[in-house]
Amino acid sequence: MKKPFKWLFAFVLSLVLLVPSIGAATAATGQGASEGTVSLDKNTKAANSTKASSFSDVSKNFWAKNEINYLVRNGIISGYKNGKFGVNDPLRRDHAAIILVRALDINLSKESAPNPGFKDVPTTHPAYKEIAVLTKYGVFSKSQYFHPTGKLTRGQMAKILTEGFGFRYSYLVTFKDVPSTNQFYSYICTLGSAGIAGGTNGNFLPNKTLNRTEFSVFIARALKPSFRTGVQVEIQSLQYQSDGRLKMSLIMYNNSPKTVFNIKGRYTLYSDNTAIARNDSAREYTNLKIGAHQKKVIDFYFAPSEVKNKVPFKNTNLAYEHSWNFYQ
Repeated sequence: MKKPFKWLFAFVLSLVLLVPSIGAATAATGQGASEGTVSLDKNTKAANSTKASSFSDVSKNFWAKNEINYLVRNGIISGYKNGKFGVNDPLRRDHAAIILVRALDINLSKESAPNPGFKDVPTTHPAYKEIAVLTKYGVFSKSQYFHPTGKLTRGQMAKILTEGFGFRYSYLVTFKDVPSTNQFYSYICTLGSAGIAGGTNGNFLPNKTLNRTEFSVFIARALKPSFRTGVQVEIQSLQYQSDGRLKMSLIMYNNSPKTVFNIKGRYTLYSDNTAIARNDSAREYTNLKIGAHQKKVIDFYFAPSEVKNKVPFKNTNLAYEHSWNFYQ
């Protein structure tokens, strides 16, 4: 199996996105930045499902209801026989393996993996195949024991999501309680930069036990950019123009509590492993403002010189970087 999404992160965020704005004109503003990828072919996966979720402990106003519904509709997670989801229940390590394999859409019937050698995970264990495959690809580290019924910390979660989804390491976002000496530092920074982990008051709480709700949110954000923090996009359509340009229609999401403006984007569009188009310099969306937790449909045009390969749109993915300002 080819590790999912590993090839997508092919370029580095420019230094201008890493420093705060300076000067009288921007003294009352802050700056944010994010990066990620989105697949045109998977945007409507959840929308095409008719399966509904209903759990007695997930109210209509529950903060993670949409993320949980998204995963349930796609067969990635389920609740208990008593009708509950278990919103506050600690996440077991073997359950995390099962959920992650489903999220990565790994076909276990076609995957083979050597016995990872965990003394507490016999071949008869219900999650043996999932654990073996994920260990094969480095998502889980080899050791004498796996502790399948043990708890999963937020730091450990950052590692398995970064490795599983193949997110490129980035230090754009850091957290006050995660020093560079922390063993999960690079993974946690990566999830923060990708808009998957927002933290609380500048802290990540790496040693805190992860519950089922939190893991659901992290998985949903990894799969669907519209759930991520910051400025994110989804591709709606692509069309080559008669003048040599490439039109890309996007939905842009502002998943933050502040109105954002001075939004700049840099994009690389892929068909399979071939780069179709790329703008090397971040381009500003002139006069575009998006309110807190709002979205807008926008069009982005690659210039003829930015269209590298005019090929059919197949397994199309967009790697993107955004920077923006917001009022303090």
